Amino acid sequence: MKLKYLSIVLTLLFSWVAASQAAADALPMPKGTVILSISGAIAHSNGQGVDGDSVANFDRAMLEALPRHQFSTETPWTDGSHQYQGVLLSVLLQHVGASGKKLVARALNDYHSVIDLAPIADYPVILAYAADGQAMRVRDKGPLWVLYPMSDFPELNTTFHHAGMVWQLRHLEVR
Repeated sequence: MKLKYLSIVLTLLFSWVAASQAAADALPMPKGTVILSISGAIAHSNGQGVDGDSVANFDRAMLEALPRHQFSTETPWTDGSHQYQGVLLSVLLQHVGASGKKLVARALNDYHSVIDLAPIADYPVILAYAADGQAMRVRDKGPLWVLYPMSDFPELNTTFHHAGMVWQLRHLEVR
């Protein structure tokens, strides 16, 4: 009889531990419009994609709640230097428990680029959501733009790296 109760207690304990771990791996649900989805090799999610895979969806407030990083840089697509604010790509990937070596960054218009994370690992690459203190709009390359600090690190100002600076970003797939 004692063995039966011990078995029930252990079953409940393991169920509680599994449920606690699942809750720890879940991100909060977005309350506003989703502006970024991350899928692929991630450990933390808050939804499912059309294929049934785990997805981390973010609204603007969720991204702005992460530590903010900013820099000023010139780009081939803008006039002069601008101050950009956003979340470090490395921080965002850590936040979702990403375990891949590449990203497929996809824009609203379905333009996409495969970004190898190794060559940019030592640079403060951001997902910019604001330029010169103003939220980035779709017509201004927003709502999100993968930006490299090219003015601080001229070695990033190459056509190879330009291809990874996807504006109007909508989705990241971790591979």
